[in-house]
Amino acid sequence: MARLPGERLDAASYRQDFSARFWSVRDSPVWKLERQQVFHQPESDSWIAFLQGRPEESLRLLEARRPALREQFDRLAQAGCSVRRVRVVEQPFPTYLLWELHSLRVRAQCGEDIRVISPDPLAAFERERPVPEIVVLGDEVTYKILYDAEGVAEGAVRFTDPAVIEGCRPEIAALHQRAEVLEDYFVREVSESEATRAR
Repeated sequence: MARLPGERLDAASYRQDFSARFWSVRDSPVWKLERQQVFHQPESDSWIAFLQGRPEESLRLLEARRPALREQFDRLAQAGCSVRRVRVVEQPFPTYLLWELHSLRVRAQCGEDIRVISPDPLAAFERERPVPEIVVLGDEVTYKILYDAEGVAEGAVRFTDPAVIEGCRPEIAALHQRAEVLEDYFVREVSESEATRAR
């Protein structure tokens, strides 16, 4: 994607553009590929609590988001839309990824179709560098999400060429088809490992 023509958006412009386009999608899934293992979300009180060693508070804050998330996914369903995410996971879990798996579990229980996959199926695409974070909104736009060196979101490159959409969407869909349902993965890998550490 580095050589494809796209428009660079700063963080504020990306959020505004994404929100407007996201809520205009009709009768089409939203696809997301999430590859990077470490991010930083200073705007998330739950993440900051987890990072600072307050996991119970962190999980309580995640739980508090359920009503809003259910409302969001109900609204999408009424528009004939779903959000389908592929989360690439490597072990051992970095602190961020462990927190995010808890966060994603809540999202999945509220209606997002989230699946987990190892990096192995992406090997053909990663001969030079890891694949970027990608979001495809219906038939309208593809975003390559950009992060700074600390993993803080700093904007995106927006692609509106249908060829880019048609190139990305089937590849993400194929990974999603191969991937494991998040709940199954979480119970086996996250819950069990946390139980082991607690003994």
